[in-house]
Amino acid sequence: MHTVAAVSFLNASPLIDGLEEEPEIRLVTDVPSRLLETLILGRADVALCPVIDFQRSTEELCIVPVGAIGSDGPTLTVRVFSRKPMENVRRIHVDGDSHTSVALLEIVFAELFGRTPELCALESTDLNGSDDAPTTMLLIGDKVVRDEPDPSRYPHQLDLGEAWKELTGLPFVFACWMARADHALGNLPEVLVRRRHINRHRTAEIVAAHGKASGWPRDLADEYLGRILRYELGAHELESVELFWSKCHDLGLIDRLRPMRIYDNS
Repeated sequence: MHTVAAVSFLNASPLIDGLEEEPEIRLVTDVPSRLLETLILGRADVALCPVIDFQRSTEELCIVPVGAIGSDGPTLTVRVFSRKPMENVRRIHVDGDSHTSVALLEIVFAELFGRTPELCALESTDLNGSDDAPTTMLLIGDKVVRDEPDPSRYPHQLDLGEAWKELTGLPFVFACWMARADHALGNLPEVLVRRRHINRHRTAEIVAAHGKASGWPRDLADEYLGRILRYELGAHELESVELFWSKCHDLGLIDRLRPMRIYDNS
C-alpha cells in the first residue's frame, strides 16, 4: 500500500482526483505547510510539497517529476490585496498555508520595490466585515475566491504568479511531488502520471464534483483548472524552480542551496 499526501485545495484535484480508486493507494490531504512533516516522518511515500520545502527539509528529498501545481502567468489564487499602492507597502499579513508563496512574495517585493516587507501572521477570519482587517495581506488557495476582499476596500492587488512571469519570463511552480531520497516508489510514479493524464480530460467532471464544495463558481473553476493552472513539470518548470531557490538563497530565505535531485526509478 502506497500513501500519497496532497493539498486539500481545488487546485490539486487534477493531480489526485480518482487516486482513491487506484489499487494499493491511500490518499491523505492537508494544507501545504504540513505536508513536509508528513513526508519526512514516513507517513507518506510521496507528497505534493511546496517547492521551497526541498531546501528547508531536515532530510534529503528528491523530486518525482510526474506532476506539479504551477502557472505560466496569473494564478488567480496567490494574490496580495492592499488598501494602499504596493510601492508604499511596508508590512504584509501573510496566509501561512504555503511556504513557497510567502517566499515568492519576498522575492517579488525585493525585485520590484527594492525591499522585503515586514511579515505578520494573518489572523483575521472576517476580511470584509472587520474594522481591524489588515491594510495589506497575502491570501492563497480557495479562500481567495470564496472570501475575496471587497475591491472597494482593497483596490490594489498583485498576482504573484504574474509578477514572476514578468520578472523572469518563466512559469512558476508552487508545489511538486517529492519523496524521501533513496526511498523506492515501485510503480507509484506511473500511477501518478496516468492519473494526471486521465484527469486532463475530466475538468468539467472534476469541477462539478469539487468546485461548489470549495466555494467556486462553476465557470471560474472550469477556467482555473482548465486554462490558468499548469500541471506538468518539464524543463522550463525545473529551470524556474532552480532560479527560485537561487533567489531565496540570495535573500537569506534558505541557509544552503542543495542541488536538485530527481527521482530515478531504475
